[in-house]
Parts: sequence; C-alpha cells; structure tokens
Amino acid sequence: MSTYNIVASTDESTVVAEYSAEYQVRSEKYQSEAELEKEFISLLTSQGYEYLQIHNEAALIQNLRIQLEKLNNFTFTNNEWNRFFAECLANPNEGIVEKTRKIQDDHIQIL
Repeated sequence: MSTYNIVASTDESTVVAEYSAEYQVRSEKYQSEAELEKEFISLLTSQGYEYLQIHNEAALIQNLRIQLEKLNNFTFTNNEWNRFFAECLANPNEGIVEKTRKIQDDHIQIL
C-alpha cells in the first residue's frame, strides 16, 4: 500500500513523498551476539571498510596515530606524538564536551 505525504504546497504546485512499505518476514532463527557481530563485520567489509583487530587501548591509540599521520601526510616523532596525545587529545583537564569541540570545530592543532 502506498502512502502520500505532502512535503510542500503552494497555490501552483504540491510536492508529495511516496512511501511503499516492503514487508519482510522476520526470521525466527536465534542469532548469537558473535554471529551478529560476524555478519555486521562482513557487511561492512563488503562495503569497503577495513577490519582491524583492535583489542586494547594501546592498539587503539596506535591506530589513531597511524590514521592521523596518513590524513595529514605527516610522521610524528615519538616525543611529538606523546606530547600531542597527552596535551591535545587525551588531556585529563578537559571534559568530553571540550574534547568533542576540539575534534569537530577546532580541528587544526599546533604541534
């Protein structure tokens, strides 16, 4: 069944949106969390995402460093990275709002 919703209307024209519900029969099969995760990873990799096995904070931080270096075509020295990470990214004096603002709005940082 199709449903029409008015999106915009003037004296001269009307814009409508059509929504056709496609009913799918739900599977009654139980899917474990591991199976769900495996299927989700498979879906993402089929869409071009790269799967990295990151199981601890150190590996996550190392991946962040690698991705920032690729993005900016720049290689940090260990001292530069340690200072940048401690002062700019993981500053204990900043809350989540300040850190989010820094990443989203003030994304250019000075080394």
